[in-house]
This record gives sequence, C-alpha cells and structure tokens, in this order.
Amino acid sequence: MKIYNNININNIYDMYKSASSKAVDAKKINNIDKVEISSNASKINKSFAEYEQIREKKVQDIKEKVDSGTYYVKSDDIAESILKGAFLDKKV
Repeated sequence: MKIYNNININNIYDMYKSASSKAVDAKKINNIDKVEISSNASKINKSFAEYEQIREKKVQDIKEKVDSGTYYVKSDDIAESILKGAFLDKKV
C-alpha cells in the first residue's frame, strides 16, 4: 500500500490545528485568576506585623542593656530553660 501526500488531508489538519489553538486561546482569555483574602487572614497578617514591631522593640531593648552592661538574667530562669529543653528533647 502506498500513501501519497494528499493536499486535502494537510489542509484539514491545518484547519484543525489552527481551530484548536484558537479554542485554547479563547479559554485562556475567559479564565482569569483571582485571589480573595478573608477577613481572618487580614487580621492574622495585621497581628504578625504588630508582633514584629513588638519583637523588634524587645530585641533593641536587650541590645541596649547588653551594651551598657545592665542586662542580667536570673539563674533560676536559666536553669528552668535548660530543664525544659532537656525534657522536650527527650524522645517518648
């Protein structure tokens, strides 16, 4: 059996190919991505921003105390942190 390059088949293929690409382009135009942020997410974002400001102030205060030599930590607090770390690191 011998198959020849038929012009009609190529024309049909070209029409199909261009029609399918136009359909895909039309779908892309109609579908627009949207992002909606809930009020709860906005509140969470705001509280993170407030937390960062508070944290930055605390860090700055500690840096100033360390630089001036007035930063002291109670030995009880250090011992408590060490024990908490030891218990939390223990595998159950």
